[in-house]
Amino acid sequence: ILSIDVCLDPMPMHVAFLGPAGTFTQAAALKHFGHAVETKPMDSIPDIFREVESGIAHYGVVPVENSTEGVINHTLDMFISSPLVICGEVMLRIHHHLLSQESDLSTVKRVYSHQQSLAQCRLWLDRNLPNAEQITVGSNAEAARLARDEPGSAAIAGEMAAELYQLKGLARNIEDEPDNTTRFLVV
Repeated sequence: ILSIDVCLDPMPMHVAFLGPAGTFTQAAALKHFGHAVETKPMDSIPDIFREVESGIAHYGVVPVENSTEGVINHTLDMFISSPLVICGEVMLRIHHHLLSQESDLSTVKRVYSHQQSLAQCRLWLDRNLPNAEQITVGSNAEAARLARDEPGSAAIAGEMAAELYQLKGLARNIEDEPDNTTRFLVV
């Protein structure tokens, strides 16, 4: 029913997600609502809740659990003080790729990524890039932007980020667990 409403409403639905553009949270929002909605990147999980509570966004999409790294407590904590309720769930298979402007692994000196993704790719990184500095950033999309702009660097991110930031895939599906999945909630 939700998708029919989206198609019939002349005003686009606004969906807040954990940004910037190109994150897995945005991919989950588009998987759930389709491409007829306008997605709005937010800087933090509390910002998503505020955006929906204030009525600026119709819905928000927040990560809540990863099959490898466990529960995202910050999301759960927000439900204590928020009147919002869960109205949907999205399961997204997470494929991490090593993205770069570089053409060879041997030229990668730094790897940027969100802490969860670094943890989910730990074994691959130890085997294939043992001497590369691992740098934690706020999101995989931010990592992709940095990798685009800094020679000798790479990012762990997904397909959306690769396309958005025009990066080459040096290695695909580098996650340590082949069934790596993240659960997102729609509020």
